[in-house]
Amino acid sequence: MRIIHFFNWRLNDIVPNLETVKKQGFDAIQLNPIQPLKEDGLKEWWMSYQPISFDVGNYFGSKEELEYLCYVCKELGILPFQDVVINHMGSSVNDNFEPHERVDEKLRNNPDYWRIKKPVNNWNNRDEVIHNCINLPGLNVYNQDVEDMIVDFLNSLVDLGIEGFRFDAAKSIGLPSEGYRFWPNIIYRLKKYGLFLYGEVIFEENRNILDEYARYMHVLGNYDTSNPDSMVKFVESHDSFLSDDRMGYTKYTKDQDIIANYKSLVNYYNNTLFYVRPFNDTWKSEEIKAANFTRKIK
Repeated sequence: MRIIHFFNWRLNDIVPNLETVKKQGFDAIQLNPIQPLKEDGLKEWWMSYQPISFDVGNYFGSKEELEYLCYVCKELGILPFQDVVINHMGSSVNDNFEPHERVDEKLRNNPDYWRIKKPVNNWNNRDEVIHNCINLPGLNVYNQDVEDMIVDFLNSLVDLGIEGFRFDAAKSIGLPSEGYRFWPNIIYRLKKYGLFLYGEVIFEENRNILDEYARYMHVLGNYDTSNPDSMVKFVESHDSFLSDDRMGYTKYTKDQDIIANYKSLVNYYNNTLFYVRPFNDTWKSEEIKAANFTRKIK
C-alpha cells in the first residue's frame, strides 16, 4: 500500500490532483482530519488535531465535498483514508487539560468522559501513556458511551465512502493485555469489512507492545513489529517536518534526500506513507513514480 498524505489540503484542492496521484503509483490518499475544529482556517498547523466533536465538516471540507472526493477516488481506483482524532479534543484557552468551550456539550459536561488531568511525563510508562493526557483534554475512550460515539463517527465516514482510517495517537489507547477491549471492539463494530486501518505508534521500542497493536491495525511508527508487512513506514511526516521541537527532525532535510530515503524504504516495506510538503511538487517526480511502480511489479 503506497499512501500519499495531503496534510492541510482542502478536499476541493485534492480532487484535481487525483489523476496525477494514480499516475504516480500511489494506491491511497490520507486526508486531513475532517472533524469541526476549535479554531477553523489555516492558522497553526497543529490546530487540525484539536477537534470539538465527532461530526463531519470543517475548513478543509464539508460532508458533501468528502463524499464527492470519495466518489472520484472510486472511479480512479484510489482508496481514500481518513485521519481521525478519537483520543482527545481541543483544549481551553487557559488550561490544556480542560475541553474548549466549543467542545460538544454532551462531551464537555460529563466528567466520566474525560481522562485524568495529568500529563504524560514518561513515555516509556504505559500506565501514564494510556491513562494521562498528551497536553490536551484526553477522552476516556474506555467509557462505553464514548466508544459508541466513536463507532458512530467512523461508520458515518464509511457511509461517505472512506476505505480506511489513520488513528491519531493510537499509542495512547490501551490494549487488551492492559485490560482494555477498545481496539477489538472498535474494529469489530465497523460496518465494512476489509478497511485499511493504521494507527500512530511512534517512538515505541517495546516489541511486545508493537506486536499487540499489529493484531488490530497496521502500525505507523519508527520501530518494527515482528512482521514488517504489519507496518506503515515513512521517511517524513507532518510532525517531523513542521514541528519546532525535537519532533521536527526532517525540517531541514533536502528534497533529494527524502526521495533517496523513500526509494530505499519501498524496497523493504509493502506499506509506506509519503508526506507532501507545503508548496512542494516532489511527490510528482519521476523518481517517486518509478519507486512506487518498481515495487509493485516485484
